[in-house]
Amino acid sequence: MNAMTSTTMNETLPAEVLALLNSSDGAAFEQALDAMVRQREQHLFRALGVLARDLHGAVSRLGSDLANEGVPESMTDARNYLAEVLDMSSKAAHRSLDFVDRMRPEADVLSANAAAVLDHNNNPNDPAAALARQAQVFADACAEGLNDMVLVQSWQDLAGQRVKKVVAFIESVESSLLELVRLTGALAGREAPVEVAKVSSQDEVDRLLSEFGF
Repeated sequence: MNAMTSTTMNETLPAEVLALLNSSDGAAFEQALDAMVRQREQHLFRALGVLARDLHGAVSRLGSDLANEGVPESMTDARNYLAEVLDMSSKAAHRSLDFVDRMRPEADVLSANAAAVLDHNNNPNDPAAALARQAQVFADACAEGLNDMVLVQSWQDLAGQRVKKVVAFIESVESSLLELVRLTGALAGREAPVEVAKVSSQDEVDRLLSEFGF
């Protein structure tokens, strides 16, 4: 059983690992093993760095594509753009709700006055009664429309919450990518040339990536 296991190991292990296992020099074994592990780690970290740069490139291309459609190119500008959209939509929602608050009592009064007229005169041939019926129908339709407006505006709050989550997600992805570049560069034997927290422009991001060799 031991022989079979040894044969299997000899067939599957790399030659450098077999050489280390067969070495009788303990210090040399540990030194060579450490060097081999560091080399493999550097390959892994560089692969992670390349992945981070590819992801960053994808985000940059997305920003460029959006810029061609009239959307700000940088991620910072995109966040500001979304913030402006949220602010404008919020102000529009408040104006709409203020309008509802002003017009709803007017519609109620109009409906009540029309009903009072019809209580005293509901003659279908009387022009005043006909006008009162039309006014009551109009007032009821206005009240229903105002209620629908309030319901529609309630969706603005939900949409705003979703947009805020998207902005937070963009910030998280951007921060995580930069942190990944800093971490992989440091673990691969490079010192961070700039603090990730201070990276705020597209040029600084590109410089950070290039200085790490990604």
